[in-house]
Amino acid sequence: MTTKVLIVEDNLIIQMFIEHIITNVGSTHVKTADNGEDALYIIESYMPDVVLLDIGLSGTLNGIETATFIKEKYKIPFVYITGSSDLGTLESARKTGPIHILKKPIDEYELTSEFEIIRQKLYESKFESSK
Repeated sequence: MTTKVLIVEDNLIIQMFIEHIITNVGSTHVKTADNGEDALYIIESYMPDVVLLDIGLSGTLNGIETATFIKEKYKIPFVYITGSSDLGTLESARKTGPIHILKKPIDEYELTSEFEIIRQKLYESKFESSK
């Protein structure tokens, strides 16, 4: 099963690093966006299985606003990636119901293992819904 992933990160180097890690896991198709508006546009046609997004996106929509819209309109699971340690921001993020919150700097092993868990959950969810 190929997992469709959308990475939403406004730092190109971090975006490319995440894409490299996710792609190396295998059986993955990745698209990227650098702001919330582009992410929502891509979702319309791509419909990813999971979205990985930065909380502190630049642009009109920050990561929390983008994730809230994704959850309400598309019901797509998402993972936050953040360098913030502000308790208010993290609490606001938790209230939106992410699968996980990954801290920057990103640890390759942590992202790889977390992504494997996410893929397993997605597979189990699709299997259950096909019964």
